[in-house]
Amino acid sequence: MSPLLLSLVVLLALVMAYYNGFHDASNAVSTAITTRSLRESTALGMAAILNLLGALLGMAMIGLSLPWALHLLGLEPLAAQLVDAPDVLALCLLAIITATLAWEVLTWWMGMPSSTWHSFFGGVLGVSLIAGSSAPWGRFATILAISVVGPLLAIGISFAVMQALLALIRTQRVRIDHVRFAQTVTAGLVATGHGIADSRIPLAVVAIAVIPLGLPTGASLALMLLIALAMAAGTFMGGHRIIRTIGRRLTDLSASQGLAAESTSAGLMGLGAIGLEFPMSSSHSLASSVIGAGVAMGPRQVRWNVARTMVGIWVVTPIATAVIAGSIAAVLRELPLV
Repeated sequence: MSPLLLSLVVLLALVMAYYNGFHDASNAVSTAITTRSLRESTALGMAAILNLLGALLGMAMIGLSLPWALHLLGLEPLAAQLVDAPDVLALCLLAIITATLAWEVLTWWMGMPSSTWHSFFGGVLGVSLIAGSSAPWGRFATILAISVVGPLLAIGISFAVMQALLALIRTQRVRIDHVRFAQTVTAGLVATGHGIADSRIPLAVVAIAVIPLGLPTGASLALMLLIALAMAAGTFMGGHRIIRTIGRRLTDLSASQGLAAESTSAGLMGLGAIGLEFPMSSSHSLASSVIGAGVAMGPRQVRWNVARTMVGIWVVTPIATAVIAGSIAAVLRELPLV
């Protein structure tokens, strides 16, 4: 891989880490901010620190290697085909990252939560087809299954948790100050879980680019730290458009609803990161949990037009990024870059 392309891949991976934190800050803090359990600056600062710690913890949990990175991102067939053309592989990575970033910017502008994992895998699918490689259909099928089952689970569990909270509140065993404290804890868990799960995407991209070069351990650790810091910095800036959607546009959240949604999301993210090979989208799990908590207060409490738009974005995401990434890859292959 040429020095120019290597630098571009690493740089865009860091930008992706930053924007992932910015885009998904709402997953950790939107409910806590809306219900005034935490001040906005405090919530974003806490989420940034815990995203950083989560990212470092997630990196410590894995055995960083080229086979791990290729398998995680579904790039094994493409990398095998381009084993003698590392510069072409670099162009494919640039196309995938650019498509992922473009989609995240668009969904942020729309104020809609979306999954970075789904965006990236859609890009992998599109680039693989353009390159004439076998597409990672097995991984894509896993995404589709989790995309359907995950939100439904989140809605059902959040609904049940909310009903249990309402019962406890009616018996006065739980007071509002207890709920607010618990919501702060669960917001921290969501932020940590997000760092563990989503830091793996830019880390795997960088690993694919630099491991073949045989970089010393110190340089690899420095890159890992830069990815974690970039994600934390993006989280601290906070994507306020999506925060408003999760916290206000979907339903009028109470502190109890926020606790039900965050505890459900944290649990599902933990299951995805530890019990499953493929992490569950924090955006999907939290937004669906907010819907479940809203339904527990009455179906009319949920603004279904917003929910329908959000689900439509989720369905379109991998298709859109596949088209975008494939188009970018086709253009890059015609440029005199390799």
